[in-house]
Amino acid sequence: MNDPTPTVPDSPQELLRHFVEEMSSELQLQPLLSRIVEYACRLIGADDGTIGLYDWRRDVIRTAAVYHMPDGELGSEMGRGVGLAGKVLQTGEPVVARYGDIAGITLPELADNQVIGMPIHWKGELTGFFGIGVAPPRTFADDAAESLQVFARHAGIAIENARRYEHARRRTARFELIARVAQIINAGAELKSMLQQTADAIHDVLEFPNVDIPLIDPDDPGVLIVEIRGGGYKHRIQGIDRLPVSEGVMGAAVRERRAQRVDSVHADPRYVTPRTTQGARAELAVPILAAGDVVGVVNVEGDQVYDELDQRTIEIIADHLGIAIQNARLHEQNRKAAVWQERARLRRELHDSVTQILSSISLLSQALPSAWRNSPEEGERRARRLAELAQTAFAEMRALLRELQPPHENDTSISRQGRSFLGLERLRDGGLGAALPRLLDAMIPETLARRYRFDRYVPQHLPHEEALYRVCQEAVSNVIRHSGARNVTVEAHIDHSRAWLFVRDDGGGLPSESQGGIGLRSMRERLARLGGDLALRPVQPHGLEVLARLPRRDRPLEES
Repeated sequence: MNDPTPTVPDSPQELLRHFVEEMSSELQLQPLLSRIVEYACRLIGADDGTIGLYDWRRDVIRTAAVYHMPDGELGSEMGRGVGLAGKVLQTGEPVVARYGDIAGITLPELADNQVIGMPIHWKGELTGFFGIGVAPPRTFADDAAESLQVFARHAGIAIENARRYEHARRRTARFELIARVAQIINAGAELKSMLQQTADAIHDVLEFPNVDIPLIDPDDPGVLIVEIRGGGYKHRIQGIDRLPVSEGVMGAAVRERRAQRVDSVHADPRYVTPRTTQGARAELAVPILAAGDVVGVVNVEGDQVYDELDQRTIEIIADHLGIAIQNARLHEQNRKAAVWQERARLRRELHDSVTQILSSISLLSQALPSAWRNSPEEGERRARRLAELAQTAFAEMRALLRELQPPHENDTSISRQGRSFLGLERLRDGGLGAALPRLLDAMIPETLARRYRFDRYVPQHLPHEEALYRVCQEAVSNVIRHSGARNVTVEAHIDHSRAWLFVRDDGGGLPSESQGGIGLRSMRERLARLGGDLALRPVQPHGLEVLARLPRRDRPLEES
């Protein structure tokens, strides 16, 4: 089978026997067709010949293999009444004639040749055609047509067997492709890499010459971005193309939301020839749908027409890609949402910890010069408070910076001395009753009397205590900055099901037109995430009470 021109017996009987023996071992269709047309010419002493296969969908005979024929003949198509093949297709009978006497001939330079047109049948159905010729002055022997007819019956059997093998091989290849694409998708590669690997797999496994997987431009749904290519187009077309959805076969797949199968692109006005190429003969474009929307196309082009099996296979691949694209985009949305959530959390932490402490530092520093003038001892005491607040703010900031560092870095660890100023560390060691008074004593100016009560409080689950700590810090900061109060009370206790925190003042209360800023929203969000809530209530005769409630979750102080 490796020798394209084997030495075979010259007698028709021996040649036919040799053909039957050899063809029984040849299962691939294209090599078989090339060998068949060669044997047919040798059998009846012809100079040249073609073998064509019948396409019942389009009712044409397409030349599939040639022997000593012009290069352009391979792949040509003849309908009824066009040339020798068209005459056989029209009559269904063998034809022996001078080639130039046949209507619609396609090779006028061979007009004086004597030709035989022989149909090839399988189970009574037309499957193909022989076109065999001799140049003058030679002519065919009287029994040439009869010998070719016998040969055609054996050729029909061999072609059918090869077609069955080809069909089985193609089905196996399609299962292999589907499995390979599923493996590519499950590997979790970045979207562009996944699409490129898929395009390469379609080309490698199915041997489709050219592959495109364009995606809809998310910023302009009327444009397909062609960046992913496989096969010949991958090497011949460089850069990114932008194709309007209003044009081309791929555009039709998007607009109509269904597969477009074109057997002859030259007869289809929608076809757009890819730049730097001569295009192809046939095209199959299948839309990719994700969550009900068309997001792209799987497009293949080549010289062989695509059939129902090809279309079903590419549709399955498109379905897989649709799910993968949707998952990739959801993952990206979730990643962005997570980034925004983390940014919001850090913003809240900065506001509830560092910003509040800096506010107290600002108020205390403004009063420091007058305190020094009135009493150096009082000025020194306030300076110590100022230093403690600054150290507390620094410890809080270091803790937030520590959360932003990559996991493998440890260069922003907080020293033991720094941790002593970090309120959350004091929460861990002593609970709310130990942590809040130290923070509030540093924050609250001497002009504001304070009272704490924690005797009916039991340390809670650490995230709950942190939430109450931050709510109290925000509420007291608001009292200091906005209320004009002379007294503030901070109280925490528990009952059978809840932990309570109260911050009361005798100031001006909450203005009726106030909608609450970031501080109030932050307090509500902190509590809501843990199943709690926040209430603001007026105090008689004047003032405001901030009430925070959380589900009770006791903890021993050694809990981390």
